[in-house]
Amino acid sequence: MRTPVARILFLATAAAASGQTIGSNTAPGQAQGFTFTIQSQLVVEAVRVKDKQGGFVHGLTAKDFALSEDGAPQTIRYCEHESLAQNAKPLPEEPAQDESITIYNPLAREQIQPEPVEKDRYKNHWLLAFYFDMTTMPPGDQLRALSAAETFICTKMTSSDLLALLRYQGGSVDILQDFTNDRDRLLSILETMVVGEGQGATDTTDDASSADTGAAFGQDDSEFNIFNTDRQLSALETAAKQLGRVSEKKSLLYFASGLRLNGVDN
Repeated sequence: MRTPVARILFLATAAAASGQTIGSNTAPGQAQGFTFTIQSQLVVEAVRVKDKQGGFVHGLTAKDFALSEDGAPQTIRYCEHESLAQNAKPLPEEPAQDESITIYNPLAREQIQPEPVEKDRYKNHWLLAFYFDMTTMPPGDQLRALSAAETFICTKMTSSDLLALLRYQGGSVDILQDFTNDRDRLLSILETMVVGEGQGATDTTDDASSADTGAAFGQDDSEFNIFNTDRQLSALETAAKQLGRVSEKKSLLYFASGLRLNGVDN
């Protein structure tokens, strides 16, 4: 259910115990100077507050919350209310002749970009990540999964949704698209996956990104030699870590034909 969310940003502070002596020509008996380093880390927490009737409580501020870490009180630096539409309507359907679909050659690889605190790119949005595990799906299942994703984008995607596309096909987790609401861009990537990269396209690279950054971590034979199911789970963990760069709450939809839990692949 789409619900209002309060985002709280608190400051965790750690002071270094060791000091650094300043200068080396100090006279005997003269006081020495020291430099202490303090590091701060900003952490985002999503909070839902309801009353006894199950309704959401509005108008809360930082003064209404108390946060601690390992018993140490933390300072709340930023508190913001998010209102996610509970009855968001799908975007208007776009006629096929008006769609701008491009077959990319090849598909570019991106990274999930973290958002600075002062930006509001993800405010009042639902973040959806479509993860396609191509290693488990035969061609027929791949076509059905990609077609289902296209149908969702064409008929169910709302103005509150931002989608990211991820793919695992045995070598590494590829982030094909960071969170966006560009429907034509998302459909172009999915259609490229349907027909195959480079099929029916000119010898030009994807004009939406100039560099192929790849993935931060791969699950191939050169990295380790383990069973296929372990690789699938490790790849899914990698995808979760990639999405963890964004502090907002996210939903991951896993497209696959299942995991083998018996036999030599267990």
